[in-house]
Amino acid sequence: MGPLRSLRAIAFAFIAAITLATLLTFAAVYFALLGAIDRQVDKRLERESAALLQGNPDRVLLGLRIGEESRRRDSGDIGFLLTDTNGRRLAGNIEPTAPIPPGVSTIDHGAGIPGLTRGRAHVERLPEGLTLTLLAESEPIEDHDAHRLLILASGFGAILLLVVLGILALSLTIRRNIEAVRAAAEAIVEGDMRARVPVEAPGTAFGRQAKAFNRMLDRIEALMASLAQVSNDVAHDLRTPLARLRGRLALLAERPEAGPVSPELEEAAAEAEDILAMFAAILRIAEIEGGERRAMFERIDLGALAGDVAESLEAMVEDSGRVLRLGTLVPAPVEGDVRLLTQLLVNLIENAVNHTPPKATITVEATVRGGRAVLAVADNGPGIPEGARSRALRRFGRLDGSRGSPGHGLGLPLVQAIATLHRGELELADAKPGLIVRISLPLAG
Repeated sequence: MGPLRSLRAIAFAFIAAITLATLLTFAAVYFALLGAIDRQVDKRLERESAALLQGNPDRVLLGLRIGEESRRRDSGDIGFLLTDTNGRRLAGNIEPTAPIPPGVSTIDHGAGIPGLTRGRAHVERLPEGLTLTLLAESEPIEDHDAHRLLILASGFGAILLLVVLGILALSLTIRRNIEAVRAAAEAIVEGDMRARVPVEAPGTAFGRQAKAFNRMLDRIEALMASLAQVSNDVAHDLRTPLARLRGRLALLAERPEAGPVSPELEEAAAEAEDILAMFAAILRIAEIEGGERRAMFERIDLGALAGDVAESLEAMVEDSGRVLRLGTLVPAPVEGDVRLLTQLLVNLIENAVNHTPPKATITVEATVRGGRAVLAVADNGPGIPEGARSRALRRFGRLDGSRGSPGHGLGLPLVQAIATLHRGELELADAKPGLIVRISLPLAG
């Protein structure tokens, strides 16, 4: 049996254990009580037998003693029987219809004793072939055993019911608190850093846990806000001087006296433009990861959007010496931001252009699989080794260590940020040959 990994399994296992323990205790108490009554009855029968046989009486005297004892009030609930070798009754007040074995045994209504439902028998062999039998009921009232069983079952049943209800109540309480923590965690994963766990009873263990969890979230939110603010401030503060530098380099390159160094000035201006684009991408990722753009979501046909974006980029791809093809495009309604999903497609196609050799083929598809919309951009270029794919998704995680290829390592991270905003998943896979990038998004509705 494997470990119990769910709260429901633990609760049911505990209920099963408690039920089994209660049933075993019930059986033990019932049979212990029955045994105690039987032992008391047996001792009484032994005393009565010893009194009758005191002094080793003969057959006549023993019969007289049995008749006298049968008439006594305190022995009126005891049956006496004295038989000879042939089983004929010599004395007594009972006539069993079924044989009773020698020694001490339990008898019931099968013995044929009127009014007896359960009792004990004491049978003793005597000299001259005589047999002395004593019977006594072990139930003071009619069907006492059934009533005793009902009383015990009611008592233990009530205890078991209270325990089961307590376990279920505790399980529901724990489940509710776990669900509250899970809901807050999922909201934070989706970008809502203000989500918190409700604190219903501050003085309880769950209340203290919720407050501690919320304090941790407050600290994380403050650190994330501080980090985002620093990134934004650095990006904003550097954009202005870089823009001025790019402008001055462009003006210097246009002057007549700058003729000999004009190519170098133009190259420096292009480098400044690339740095500005990198800062713009950083700010864009920070804006997307904030989650506020979800307020602008609308219903979009991902298949139609993929076709429109591919057609608008077809000329650019052909000018680069590559081929852009449209694969399967089926209607795939999703909830999203048109501009961000357009940027996602543009980034994927441009990334394929920048990292594939001339005459490579780039294919765009939009399908529906497993209840999700799947956007795929594939190429037949060199691809990305499986061990390097995680690095390709890191910011500035360029695979070209020499920085010889265009780009700044923010294309795929930006795509991943947009996919995460849309509650989607990004996958890099082998196209055999080449690379295929799949974006899986939940269908609208």
